[in-house]
Amino acid sequence: MKSVFSVFIFLLGLSAHAEVGFKNGNQKTAVLAQGRIVVHCFGNGSNPGGPSYGSFVCREEILTAGEYDFFVGPAGVKGDSVTLTALHQDGSQRTKTVDYDSAKGQSKKSINLWIATLLQRPLLDPGTNTVRYKITSNGKVTASGEFIAEIKDGGTKNCSRNGSYTSNMPSDCQNGTSMCRRYFNENNYCL
Repeated sequence: MKSVFSVFIFLLGLSAHAEVGFKNGNQKTAVLAQGRIVVHCFGNGSNPGGPSYGSFVCREEILTAGEYDFFVGPAGVKGDSVTLTALHQDGSQRTKTVDYDSAKGQSKKSINLWIATLLQRPLLDPGTNTVRYKITSNGKVTASGEFIAEIKDGGTKNCSRNGSYTSNMPSDCQNGTSMCRRYFNENNYCL
């Protein structure tokens, strides 16, 4: 009986670590959150001709499981670096390389899966992404393989309440970006 129990525990441990991919799962949903805000600005006189009122429609696309996630590698593999290359449905690809923690079996920091700015590009695109991974230790490949990461369309979520804010920065009435960020944080992205 003891040996059957030991085999069960061993198999349970394998199944818990068998899936290679992202820590929060390889199936993610993209949702377009949107809502309206009004901003009243009270300047310090440095911009007397600027607007004192602004109205904005805020829109931001988010991943419900988080825009950043850790890569989890196969159990027992030594490595100090992991390179992920995502092949997108449209034929394009994007590569990210991060430090790898062999003891934890995952990347040392989370990877940008979805946020696109002037300075950074996300690893994944909407639809099916074939992600190839290569774990290296001192420049030598110790493990490689691939998995599928899928980004499904979750539609649009409209915030039920409008936001009203005041600011002492006249620029907040010209560009609502920072206030939209605050609005979504306060409203949990309308989810």
